[in-house]
Amino acid sequence: MTKKTNHDHYKAQRDKQDALKTKAMKSLTVDQLNAIKETHNVLVSVTQMIAECSDLYLSDIRELENAMWKLKHQFVLEKD
Repeated sequence: MTKKTNHDHYKAQRDKQDALKTKAMKSLTVDQLNAIKETHNVLVSVTQMIAECSDLYLSDIRELENAMWKLKHQFVLEKD
């Protein structure tokens, strides 16, 4: 008989949360999923640029703004 460790407990919790997240992602529309994926990619790119250069190009700012608007149009994120 094996004894469950804290590691096993936390892995089981993480796996359960991951399954819930995967199920939620499958319920999104194609446009919503694309908006999230594009925003994620833009955030990764921009944060890498900031870390590498301690600078931000105008094109990065434009991409951030475009990603923000795509999220805003696909999700109800603010109350009027």
